[in-house]
Amino acid sequence: MKLYNSRSDLQEFSKTIKISHYVRCTELLGPYNRFVLWVQGCCFRCKGCIAESMQSVEGGYDADIDEIAEIIGKQRNIEGITISGGEPFLQAEALNVLISAVKKKREDFGVIIYSGFTYEELIINSADNKAVRSLLELTDILIDGRYDILLDNGEFAKGSLNQKIVYLSDRYKKCGIQYYSQKKRKAEIVFYKNKSILTGVPSHTALEIWERIIK
Repeated sequence: MKLYNSRSDLQEFSKTIKISHYVRCTELLGPYNRFVLWVQGCCFRCKGCIAESMQSVEGGYDADIDEIAEIIGKQRNIEGITISGGEPFLQAEALNVLISAVKKKREDFGVIIYSGFTYEELIINSADNKAVRSLLELTDILIDGRYDILLDNGEFAKGSLNQKIVYLSDRYKKCGIQYYSQKKRKAEIVFYKNKSILTGVPSHTALEIWERIIK
């Protein structure tokens, strides 16, 4: 599957990024404390996707990249960022700008990305898409592949068995093996103003509880 042109309607180049929401600090979705950002807009329509509200490019809101970078930079209790969605690589240019801005202030900053594209698909697209290539170079762990409801075996930190944890740098190789070998899924429900935010890869029980809350 070929990625959209990196200068798409999903973003105003280099200034804004289309997002759904973010959580400033959590122990889920990667080793250590992390800032988690969910982007808006996805080209996949995976059956059973828990992030259905993040699929449409009409949802979410346009966030100023400099403002988001400043928020991240002020969170001194985090080791890095995890980016999910939605599909992050549809906004590769904006994410390059965001991560680069954060790394100017905090060079030693880890990056984990969840993507519906497989690593192999991204490598093929990176041949003629500089933004995709650059984002891969900034990424320490890529968790790849479409969600397959028939392969959802409850594995920790992944939606379905077909998805892979791809180490693109040595940053998390030692702690990552221990972190991703956990047996039980974990999730948090964060209440912010008038909405609830589900963080982590939830078990079916946690998902049912969250669905009851939002109803």
